Parts: sequence; C-alpha cells; structure tokens
Amino acid sequence: MITGYNQDVVYKGKVYHVQTEDRGEGNPIIETLIYVGGEILSSYKTSYKELLEKGCSEADIAALLEKQHRKIVVDIKLGKHAKEPEKPFGEGIVSNKSLDEVILEYLTNEQEGEKMKVSILDQSPMVSGAKSFFKVRANYDISEVPIDGADVSIKLVTVEGLNKELFSGKTNHEGLCNAVFNIPPTNGSAAVVLTVMHEKETFESKVLVTR
Repeated sequence: MITGYNQDVVYKGKVYHVQTEDRGEGNPIIETLIYVGGEILSSYKTSYKELLEKGCSEADIAALLEKQHRKIVVDIKLGKHAKEPEKPFGEGIVSNKSLDEVILEYLTNEQEGEKMKVSILDQSPMVSGAKSFFKVRANYDISEVPIDGADVSIKLVTVEGLNKELFSGKTNHEGLCNAVFNIPPTNGSAAVVLTVMHEKETFESKVLVTR
C-alpha cells in the first residue's frame, strides 16, 4: 500500500482538507476525499486494476496517486468546488473509468498550469577551495505538492573552459535536497551552477565563486 497525502487547501477563506489514499492491491482503488468542516464534500475514486493486470510497479501506482491528489487540489484552487453544496458520502464518485480516460484527464490537468517551483532555502558562500552547500525544495506551484525525485546537479564552470560536476542527487519525498560539495581551488573567474530538472522543466541558478 502506497503512502497517501493529507493537505489543507484554502480558497476564499474556506479550508478544504484533501485526503488521498491507496486502498491496496486487494481493493485496487485510489480514493480522494474532500472535507469541509469535518464533513465530506466529495469523494473521488479511480481503479488501477488495469494497471495491475499489466504488471505495473509500485512507482506507477504512486505516480497515479500523486496526480489524482494534485488534480483535486488544483480544482479546489481554481474554484471548481466552491459552489458545490455539501454532499453525502459516496455521491458524485468518479468510477469505472478506463485507463485511457484517467490518463487523458491528467494530461488535461497538466495543461492547466501546474509547473515546477524551486526554492533555495539556504546556501553557503561559494568560496574557492572550500566546502559549500545548497538546500533546495521543489514543489508544484499550484497544488504545492512536493516533487519527489527531481534531478539536482551542481557544476563548477570557469572562464578557462572547465565544466566539472560537484554534486548529483535527487529531491526526497518532501521535495528537499541538501547538496553538500567541495569547490576546488580556482585561479580565474568561476561560477557554481545549480540545476534542478523534472520531466521537461529546468531551473537554474548561478553563483560567482570568490577567493
């Protein structure tokens, strides 16, 4: 069973609590519940039985869970649940969708503007011959869901043409990466380049090296 998400989302002063869980291979359903004031506003279910029959991995199910959660959060932030009356449990359930329908819905959601957002939470001075670090966080800009597995790399570039990798890693399940690296001694002008990549998106930050 995959670890799910619990997130409070605020829209025009109203707090919506979004809970997305995997019911497990015995009941292969990803379920998202939206609570307002402790009562269920809506419930959404997606079966991944077809994925299991095709031999999917745990990572595939985790990706499906993340995308469903993000879609609901984005819908709330776009006001798509603001005018809905509170419904009893089970009403309005999305079910019996084919895998193609689920994928199409998620692709449509991706086009609504969910982009990667990278924040540099902390960093040391970039000094020639010294140990340095970056602490970065990657998340989606609308849903604010952390991005797990974004590629983080740090390189040293110099005017002499040196292009040396100092660090390579990935963000964790909280979207965080603590990159610690050593800057080799430099003679001329140099810069440390931080790059974060996820799917087709790239974030880059450059910091001059001092001596």
